[in-house]
Amino acid sequence: MPRWIGLLGSWALLVLALGLASFAVAGEWINMRDLRRLDRVDVVDKLIAERYGNTAAALRQQQQQRTSEINALQGKVADLERQTSDLPDTGQTILVSTEENRLYVRRNGQTIFEAVCATGKGTTLAVDGKTLVFDTPIGKFHILAKDENPLWVPPDWHYVEEARRNGMRVVHLNPGDAIDADTGQPASSGGEGVWSWFGGGSRRVLRIKNNTVVEDDGGSERELPPGKTIVAGNAIIVPPVTTPQRHFEKVLGKYRLELGSGYGIHGTDEPDKLGRSVSHGCVRLGDDDIARLYQMANVGDEVIIY
Repeated sequence: MPRWIGLLGSWALLVLALGLASFAVAGEWINMRDLRRLDRVDVVDKLIAERYGNTAAALRQQQQQRTSEINALQGKVADLERQTSDLPDTGQTILVSTEENRLYVRRNGQTIFEAVCATGKGTTLAVDGKTLVFDTPIGKFHILAKDENPLWVPPDWHYVEEARRNGMRVVHLNPGDAIDADTGQPASSGGEGVWSWFGGGSRRVLRIKNNTVVEDDGGSERELPPGKTIVAGNAIIVPPVTTPQRHFEKVLGKYRLELGSGYGIHGTDEPDKLGRSVSHGCVRLGDDDIARLYQMANVGDEVIIY
């Protein structure tokens, strides 16, 4: 074999080896570049998580909560539809626009009544691990009942909201309890033992007697007025729902149209707030407007809130 052929073969093998080495180096460089890129992505992900992780989690939680609330409201609407399926078709419809805060009555294709109203304020309140949303429910309802001079029995959340607004505590007064009228703390027994020699123990106490709240001032009892918020020290007292002190007059005006699930169309003791989204979910009207609506409304009338 000629020498030049051998040399040519050696050069070919050398070139091939160099080529393979180049490919190996290039591959390793690509792997290192990809690793660096992954490291950078990982760093960026960590920075995003550190900066926005809490916000993103909060947004996801809010979205899930909102979805749950919407499903709950849809369930309430479905329940109302089942409850009112046997009510008569009156041919009259009451429309409530939560965007305009206006109420309309339509009959035979004509608007026969229009009024300014107030609807739900849309705020939330966390009570006992649950978040309440004070919105006027959207959907189709029917008038289930008509009430004159309705009494308002505040739910527990009303007292919680008032207490938080004023930086106070909430204390429940149950039958058999005794609460110090000056401090809002559980009352000690002042008429027993050695403390009675020095006038020790609570003097004015709040308790339930014959299904009403009384203030016992050393044996002299006074029934507290009905429909008035009870304050003891820095605490708002929550009486049982069956007591007169839990029943408030005039808050709902003179008339109420019941829609079910605690919602209704009624009067208000705050006429200056009409035209605004300020209620806890009910639809409020002025005295003259609720009186007119009460006269023309019928049990079974369809109510559409949008």
